[in-house]
Amino acid sequence: MSRRLVAAFAFVFTGLVVVSPAGAQERVQLDLSVGIAPGTAVPPVVLAAGQVPVRFGNEARRPGPSALMTSLYASTAVMQALDVHSTLLALDRGAVEANPLMSGATRNRAAFVALKAGVALSTVMAAKNMSKRNKVAAVLTLVAINSAYAMIVNHNYNVARRAR
Repeated sequence: MSRRLVAAFAFVFTGLVVVSPAGAQERVQLDLSVGIAPGTAVPPVVLAAGQVPVRFGNEARRPGPSALMTSLYASTAVMQALDVHSTLLALDRGAVEANPLMSGATRNRAAFVALKAGVALSTVMAAKNMSKRNKVAAVLTLVAINSAYAMIVNHNYNVARRAR
């Protein structure tokens, strides 16, 4: 079926169905007689309160983060750990930190590791907060950040390999 036909059918069908407001203990009745010719017998449709779906289309969704978001969170932590390893390896082989914002932190290994753990944690928390409003933006942001760190890690390992 074409999209227009489906949309027209849905529009007409929703226009024909009138749902009466229901309280917590009331039964919901669907009145389909609005779109039926006068004089035609229509049996009433009665649903118990437990039979009314709460969410339409989301019944299969499980609570919590999706597998995609969980894997992106994990890859963010892995990228930060690889950045720490590659940076320290390159520094041990005589390289110099090129990032002026990180040059002070790389002098103290514990401070550097703690800083990178904080960066990983804050990135994951920001993406988790963002995914509540816009999951696509959160996914794209984490993919971009992880891709940038993958290039940084690759560069650091190349510098360490050349500095042997």
